[in-house]
Amino acid sequence: MYLAAAQAAVKLVAEQGMRAVRVEDICEHADISRSTFFRYFDSKEACFIAGLHHGWIDAVLASLEARPAEEDPFTALCNAFVDITTDWRRYREVTQLEARIRAEAPAVQIHANAEQLTWERALATALEGRCFGADDRILTARLTAGTVLCATRLATERWLEEGAVRSPAEHYTEAFNALSTLFERG
Repeated sequence: MYLAAAQAAVKLVAEQGMRAVRVEDICEHADISRSTFFRYFDSKEACFIAGLHHGWIDAVLASLEARPAEEDPFTALCNAFVDITTDWRRYREVTQLEARIRAEAPAVQIHANAEQLTWERALATALEGRCFGADDRILTARLTAGTVLCATRLATERWLEEGAVRSPAEHYTEAFNALSTLFERG
């Protein structure tokens, strides 16, 4: 029911825009009741973001897990994000839709930011085992996850500004290299 509602929200918002879609429309399309909807989501914006982001954190986590054990946390996470860009055409459509709806509905931005924190925690948990020798593994993992997520967000913005006509991997790599340079200076 969660996924059906989230997918319905994405479909309806893509067709009609956020303002035109009501929770009742999502419920009708997903064949669920309002009470079921509100069991999973606090708003249509939260439902929309859940639908857009569905499966992405799992893809990053799977890619991260597949990275060689000798890679440090930063390198492994950066490479995991570059690895998932192989499906960039699907990513482009979803990312362009999210950018368009964020511009129309500020509440979507709020829910997307909250989702980013969820991603940060999940990625940090996955990175803790790679933080060998760190005085505080949890802090190191969380800082790494947050920093890499910020870099991917900025790289994605540049990619969209340039029209998203090719893989975002080049922009990700550029952002990660800039971070590496900053870290080396410190």
